[in-house]
Amino acid sequence: MKFQLFSFFCVVFIVSCVRCANILAIFNIPSKSHTILGVKLAEGLIIRGHHVTLASPYDIDPTENLTHIHLKTLKEYKDKMEKTMTKPVSPLQSFLHIMEFMKVLTDLLWQEPAMKKIISEKPKYDALIMGSFYSDALFGLSHHLRIPTILFSCIGANILTNSFLANPNMVYVPHTFIGSPTDTFFGRLYSTTANILTSFVTDMMMDPYQQGILDKYFPNAPPLRDLKRNASLMLLNSHFSIESPRPYVPNMIQVGGFHLQDSKKLPAEIKNYLDTAENGAILFSFGSNVLISSIEENVEAVLKVLGEMAPMKVIFKSELDHKNVPKNIIVKSWLPQAEILGHPNLKVFISHGGLGGTTEAVYHGVPILGIPFFGDQKMNLQEAETAGYAIALPYQEFNEEIFRTKLKEIRNNPKYKENAKKRSALMKGQPVKPMDNAVFWIEHIIKFGGGDHLRNAGMDLTWYQLYMVDIYVFYTVLLCLMCILSYYMLKFSLKLVKRVILVLKK
Repeated sequence: MKFQLFSFFCVVFIVSCVRCANILAIFNIPSKSHTILGVKLAEGLIIRGHHVTLASPYDIDPTENLTHIHLKTLKEYKDKMEKTMTKPVSPLQSFLHIMEFMKVLTDLLWQEPAMKKIISEKPKYDALIMGSFYSDALFGLSHHLRIPTILFSCIGANILTNSFLANPNMVYVPHTFIGSPTDTFFGRLYSTTANILTSFVTDMMMDPYQQGILDKYFPNAPPLRDLKRNASLMLLNSHFSIESPRPYVPNMIQVGGFHLQDSKKLPAEIKNYLDTAENGAILFSFGSNVLISSIEENVEAVLKVLGEMAPMKVIFKSELDHKNVPKNIIVKSWLPQAEILGHPNLKVFISHGGLGGTTEAVYHGVPILGIPFFGDQKMNLQEAETAGYAIALPYQEFNEEIFRTKLKEIRNNPKYKENAKKRSALMKGQPVKPMDNAVFWIEHIIKFGGGDHLRNAGMDLTWYQLYMVDIYVFYTVLLCLMCILSYYMLKFSLKLVKRVILVLKK
C-alpha cells in the first residue's frame, strides 16, 4: 500500500513537472501600474506551478519561482522626464512625445546588462510575454531563443494592437489618443484620419528605429515586418464593461480586471478613516503616471472645492507638501487605490482616466469624475461618460467653478452610482475569471508550441490587401471605364440618330 501511494505521488510529481514552464516576461514600460499588472500575471502563472522571469523598471518583493530583472535605468529616465510627459498637451503632441519616449526606452532596455546576458547565454525559456506598445525589437529576442511570442496590451484593441494580428479597424471604435465621437460624420472622419496618420507615422518613424535596434542586437534575424507576423497571442487588459464593443480575432484575448480581487485588507489608518466616513468619502488620485505638481497652478482651487464637500471625507494622493489643507482632507503620497475603491463608504473617484484606475472603479462600482491629460485617458473617459458612470472634465477646460459643478453633479445624482454598479455586475459576472483565462491561453500557446492554428490569413496580407484598397481601386477603375465607355456609346448613338434623322428628312 505504501509503495502504491509512493508510486502515485511520484507520477503526480512527474506530470506536474512536465507541465511546468519557464516563462520570460518583459514589462518595460516605466509605470508602476504596468509593473503591477506584470507581477499579478506572474503570480497567476506561479500558482499553476510555472517559473517566471519578470523584467520590469520597478523593484518588487521576492517571491518563490519568480526571478526579477530590475530595469532600473528605464525608471531613472522616466523620473527625469516625468514633468514633461504629464503636462496636458494636444493629442498629436502627446502621441509624438510618447513615441520619442519609447525610442529612448527601447535603447536603454537593450543596454541593460541582464538583457545582454540573456542574448549571449540563450537560457531555456518556453515563451516570451512582451508589451505590445512600441517594443517591437523584442520580437528579435523570441526569434533568438526560438520560443513563441505572447503580446500584452495594457489597453483594448486599437489601431496599434490590431496591426499585429490583422484585427479589423472599425470606424465606430474611437481613436486611442483623441477619443473622437463616432456617431457623427465628422467624428468618424476625424477618427479615421487619425488612424491613418498614426499608422503612417508609426511606419515612417518608429518601425525603422525598431529595425535598427533589431539589426544591432540580432543581426541574423529576419526583417521586423516578418517577425511581427509570428505573434502567437495577445492578452488585452480590457473588457466590454469598460469599453465599447468591438471585434476581436481568436488570438486576441480580453483579460481586463485579472489583477483585481475583493479580499485585500486596508492599512489600519486608512481603514479607520473610511469606516468613520458616515457621510461618504471621495478619493482623489491621478495614479502613478501623473504628478500633482503638473497641475500646481490649480491645486489650491482643487483643495478648496474638496474642502466644501464636508462632512464628506477626502483622501488626496499627492507627492507635494501642502499647507492649509481643509480639515476633511488627508494627504498621502502613496495609496492602495484598488482597496480604497472597494470600501463601501467610498462614493466618488476623481481620476486622470487611466485604464487601470477606471477598471478598478468599475470593478467596485464607483462613479468617476475624470480629468484626462494624455494618452488613452480621454478615450477611456469618453467611453465611461457614454456608459453613464462618469463625467469628463478635460484639464484644458478646468476651472474652480466647473470642477465644483461637476463634482456636485456626480456626488448628488444617483444615476452615476447605479450605472457604475451595473458595469461592476457585468465585469464580475464572467463565467471564467480573467486570471484563469489569461493563464489558460498562455499554457495553450506553450502546449502547442505557438498559435499558428489561431492565425487568420490577414496576417500574411499587405495593408492594401487587408483593407481591400486593391479591390476598391479595381472597382473604381472598372466603374470609370464603364462610365467612359457609356459616354462614348451614348455619343456614338446620338450621332447615329442624328444621321438617321437627316436621311429621313431628305
